[in-house]
Amino acid sequence: MRRIVPWALIALLWPAWAAAQSREEVDFVKKLFAELQPRSFDKRREYCGFIGRDAAGDLIATEPQAGNHDSCGLDWPREMDVIASYHTHGAFDFLYHNELPSDMDLLSDQALGVNGWIATPGGRIWYVDSARMVAKQVCGVGCLPVAPNFYKAQAGDVARSYTFDDLVERLSR
Repeated sequence: MRRIVPWALIALLWPAWAAAQSREEVDFVKKLFAELQPRSFDKRREYCGFIGRDAAGDLIATEPQAGNHDSCGLDWPREMDVIASYHTHGAFDFLYHNELPSDMDLLSDQALGVNGWIATPGGRIWYVDSARMVAKQVCGVGCLPVAPNFYKAQAGDVARSYTFDDLVERLSR
């Protein structure tokens, strides 16, 4: 009986361990977004793409695709083993909750069967675990380039993570 208990504990905790992102992936995403944020602010639009691994196992990203003010469409790439989507939230806008992932951000990643990365105008990076439907801040305000005219107080208190249901409730306020 004692041998079963440790394995049961591992089975319960495995999804949390599996969802943890490697330092390699986090560093890759930070560099990708640091280069993309200024263009996203300047053009006042979202940019999006996919992150994956090439045949050698190295992390790569598709060329960023230009979206519009609040969305971005993607074509599935063939040249990589996709592990996540990525997109910016464009320039700061008082009319949008652009410091938080949207419910559609989580639903889109879930529908594609991938996790996601989101950069906000305040320089936050969010990671979307689409299997658990949870978004967590990987780094906070100022981690990436910050949009001109960014106003931190507009978003109010921002939690370190949100479940899908918590996010829907928060965005409805």
